[in-house]
Amino acid sequence: MEAAAAHRTPLPLLDARMLHAIPTAEAMFRAVAEREGVADKFDIDSCGTGGGNPGWYKPDGWSYHEGDESDPRMTAAAIKRGVRLTSRSRPLRPEDFRRFQYVVGMDANNIRAILTAADFWAGNGSRDQLPPLDEVRGQVSLMTQYCSDKFKGASEIPDPYYGGPQGFETVLDLLDDACSGLLRSIQEQQGAAATEKGA
Repeated sequence: MEAAAAHRTPLPLLDARMLHAIPTAEAMFRAVAEREGVADKFDIDSCGTGGGNPGWYKPDGWSYHEGDESDPRMTAAAIKRGVRLTSRSRPLRPEDFRRFQYVVGMDANNIRAILTAADFWAGNGSRDQLPPLDEVRGQVSLMTQYCSDKFKGASEIPDPYYGGPQGFETVLDLLDDACSGLLRSIQEQQGAAATEKGA
């Protein structure tokens, strides 16, 4: 995995509280990258931030849903679009900040949980596994900031659990749009970096 990350843009997609979007965001970004013919250029993974357990990142902490597959309703809705959800839930780990260049959260609570965990790890024995905290903060972004005009202004990827079948479709629509925007943003950043390097 580390060797692969050395020559591929590493991209994890994270979710705070719901099992549904953890593998869905990962699978949707992979589908978008495949559609554009660039999936082999990315190291893509997904993980969670405790699923509601506030001490998940501490040495004796644990995460809800760890090892679980996605909700069958989300899996069924995604398959209709040709998107396959294959990963199992796992928690964010300190080494993820070195393995991955982009850490994308689904909502504001998720972002806070990611940064809280990083702050804790930096001060409690995992500093050698983390980049400097200012770099960590620069790696973290909100998925909906990449939405196009269609979903511009969306503040989060919502939890579809209580929204009936349409809730899962809405999450898939949002993620398709946001993942397309995220891919464009990464490609623009890489293009600008390559231009700057060649200047």
